[in-house]
Amino acid sequence: MKWSRKTSNGIAYHYSVNASDSVNEKSTPIVFIHGVGLRAESWYQQLSVFTKHYHCYAIDMPGHGESDLLSNPVLTLEDFSDVLTTFINNVVGQPAIIVGHSLGAMMALQTAVSSPKVVLGIAALNAIYNRPDEAAQNVQARAESLINDLNQNVTEQPIARWFDGNPKYRSEAELCQKWLDNGSRLGYARAYQMFAHLRGITEADLRPITVPALFLTGELDVNSKPEMSLAMANILPNADAVIVPEARHMTQMTHSNTVNAALATFFYSM
Repeated sequence: MKWSRKTSNGIAYHYSVNASDSVNEKSTPIVFIHGVGLRAESWYQQLSVFTKHYHCYAIDMPGHGESDLLSNPVLTLEDFSDVLTTFINNVVGQPAIIVGHSLGAMMALQTAVSSPKVVLGIAALNAIYNRPDEAAQNVQARAESLINDLNQNVTEQPIARWFDGNPKYRSEAELCQKWLDNGSRLGYARAYQMFAHLRGITEADLRPITVPALFLTGELDVNSKPEMSLAMANILPNADAVIVPEARHMTQMTHSNTVNAALATFFYSM
């Protein structure tokens, strides 16, 4: 069973639970958070699997999907993690495992830093860490262009990076293109602008995170590189890293079997 709902502060989300489960049963909750320009439905291949055993929430981050924009025009990662903390406290009602992709992964990590009591564990997919100067400058230039011209084409560059024209992933690319085309341009631009100025969670902030963590990325991801996930896993005291062969940025969509197996092992270990 799945419900689409919206919180009083304008955050849209899907709530999925096995039809044989009691809706009121307090089983382990998992909150899924998508990346910039996407929406909750990007987790469809995970929700269809993990709903069988867990209470699953997938949110539209602020300014994406059906969620409202945040009021402040210049956003910080802390603004987004505050939204997630409020959601877990007010909607989930108990600490949760957080599974995030790209910016969603950064939200998950920041929430573990800022509000550790609401976090049972973290699975950070395609996260960044210690982003090099050249890569940061390229992303920042793109972000500046987006905020200055909301009517420009927002799909061509990310779709090329994420899928490299591989016909094997045509349906996944078309879904992502649809979400990018139909989403709020302002919401996308503001979130991208914030993400562009992130270098990653600092080592000093990562070290106190003691909950179980999984860092997963694609072997061929040009921005969220394997060495970033490996470095973060080496810093945290209770973390593992998984590098998905031949995968790029949209690992949970293009390599769902591998991602789901890694997530299942991670969830079971908790």
